[in-house]
Amino acid sequence: MRRGTAIAFAALDRIELVEINIPDLQPDEVLVETAITALSQGTDRAMVAGNYRGVQDRYPFVYGYSRVGIVREAGAAVTAFKPGDRVFGGMAGTRLDPADGMGEIGGSYTSWGVLHQSDLVSIPAAMADNVAALGAIAAIAYQGVAAANVRANQRVLVAGLGAVGQFGAFFARLRGAQVWGMDPVASRREMAGALSGALPLDPAGDVAATIEAQGWGTRPWPGRNNPPAARYEQRRWSGAAGVVDVVIDATGRPDAFEAYVPLLAREGTLCLQGYYMKPLTLDFHASHMKRLTIKTPGGLDQVDYETALRLMPLADIGRLVGRTIAVADVPTVLPDLLFRPPSDVVCAIVDWRTGAVTR
Repeated sequence: MRRGTAIAFAALDRIELVEINIPDLQPDEVLVETAITALSQGTDRAMVAGNYRGVQDRYPFVYGYSRVGIVREAGAAVTAFKPGDRVFGGMAGTRLDPADGMGEIGGSYTSWGVLHQSDLVSIPAAMADNVAALGAIAAIAYQGVAAANVRANQRVLVAGLGAVGQFGAFFARLRGAQVWGMDPVASRREMAGALSGALPLDPAGDVAATIEAQGWGTRPWPGRNNPPAARYEQRRWSGAAGVVDVVIDATGRPDAFEAYVPLLAREGTLCLQGYYMKPLTLDFHASHMKRLTIKTPGGLDQVDYETALRLMPLADIGRLVGRTIAVADVPTVLPDLLFRPPSDVVCAIVDWRTGAVTR
């Protein structure tokens, strides 16, 4: 049996490199040698810190949902891929050897992946490995934008300009929306402006007044019916006005409803794209009077990953990668990145290739 390496979330606040067995292929499986895995900094932090619901019952385990690599072997029944193909593997992770003590299925943080052929996506030849790896995070953001049904000329506020927020602003702009990117870190606001044209918004300022002053053009009517002729209904609409049509929150802030409901127009949409470690409290009356739609997207679908790959070449996505970590350095570098994150690192990747250097 082949041997490999895995990044294990070994216990609370403990990250280790461990050796694992690589299971023999079943007829419909593919063996992938990992080149790059993208880190999901927010989720990884919650997993290692024990804040993700149920995670403390899972240690030790292998996480990760974004693997880019090369097919090295294919089972006898595999028809979609052949050795040498460059592929992406996402949420499906990899089959593990239970003898290693980390279950039968693990995530993408392994040097080799054993995946069913249906769980892989071919990567376009012109796309760099680091960009293709970010496609998983892009797909998560795309799912949020699609779920919120962002439309041309709507006003969209994206709060939190980490990786998911940066991609959320990018995809919302591609749909023709007016987009504001809000983050306390100036460099992240500047990056969103350069990447997607999102207008920078400092949460310390008057958010509503700034959006109202900068917004322009004709907003699409937000209601499911046409604008009302009845005077009573007109009063109801004017009494529930708001400066934005969609809020995409990628911060996971515990007061999300309190913060965003006042900003939303009637029949607007609040997309909760962060991870909320504690139950959120909804002021039902305020949301009820505005007839708000709440969306809670999670994970990524392969079709969203494929869509993200088609759209990502429209911008310089590679500039989002602020840190490349050689796999040998993960136990020392990754804890600092997760728990003492530098503000200028929006995305980070792990390089599994021999001779990789942290930079």
